[in-house]
Amino acid sequence: MMTQKYRPTSAAVLLLSLSLAGGGALAAPALKVGASISKPGMTVIDLTPDDGQAAAYRFHDTASSRLDASLTVPAPSWTQTESASSGKFELIDATALYGTSASASSAGQWGNLRTDIQLDDSVGHRGAGAGNVTQTMTVLVTAHTQLVFSAYGEVAIDNRAGTSYGNAVTTVYFGGEYWVRGMQQGAGWNDSGVRGETFSMSYVNNTSTEQYVTLNMNILTRAVYQASSPVPEPASYAMFGLGALMVGAAARRRRRTASAA
Repeated sequence: MMTQKYRPTSAAVLLLSLSLAGGGALAAPALKVGASISKPGMTVIDLTPDDGQAAAYRFHDTASSRLDASLTVPAPSWTQTESASSGKFELIDATALYGTSASASSAGQWGNLRTDIQLDDSVGHRGAGAGNVTQTMTVLVTAHTQLVFSAYGEVAIDNRAGTSYGNAVTTVYFGGEYWVRGMQQGAGWNDSGVRGETFSMSYVNNTSTEQYVTLNMNILTRAVYQASSPVPEPASYAMFGLGALMVGAAARRRRRTASAA
């Protein structure tokens, strides 16, 4: 019994190479922007350990969390904004979605905040996103006490979408001290990657009475997606070239076979 072997035609080989090349060229580039504050903690230092009064702190009843997440897609004139707020520290979140693009913000227990944006070609040739989270509390600090607030702050941008723009900013205010970090992509700036660090801020109460101090945390992200021109990637050229070589080799084999016959 004879076994028939299938040999792809040169047209089939060329079609395969074009399909593979097209698959690489159609990979959707995306713009991702994020910011967060996490791992909060308070350290108490007794400035007068021999006075018989314990150093301490407590949170006042006044506390709040607020957040927003939004997406704007100009082509179909579509805008979605989601907001949430709480008068005490509990998990709240908001997410705006359009296709596979999203803007998400969340706030957990005190000192845990996050906002993330991902925009890709599901918004068309252009789209915008924003996220904003704010958390505020009042802290009561006993007499002769130093209070140190520490946390981990992070900003990140991953831009694979050509001429797109993004920025991420993290700001913390505690007892007269500020901690600010930011990252920006586009308009002359070329920040990208992940930038994070643990930071600390201190408040000293040297008086003999209890004092109030404000702790305010805010993170925000902004992103504008703008699609790049549809230029094939180097991998696409390589796949096309491979297909062309295979087509040429097949044609040469046919010519040799015809001459031998």
